[in-house]
Amino acid sequence: MKLGEDLIRDLREQGFMRCETTPDGKAVVMRKRDRWTVVPLRWLTDDAVDTIKAQAGVDLV
Repeated sequence: MKLGEDLIRDLREQGFMRCETTPDGKAVVMRKRDRWTVVPLRWLTDDAVDTIKAQAGVDLV
């Protein structure tokens, strides 16, 4: 399990920047050039983290 905030930190290291928080405050929108991703601000399973990173085009380590 991983916190959404930790995933945000990982994506920032890959060049993504935090753009905004959703109106309900439960997720963060991030962008890198023409790639956009939404990261929920809650506990995420390892599979969910891998899926978000794959959709964002980040290599899985």
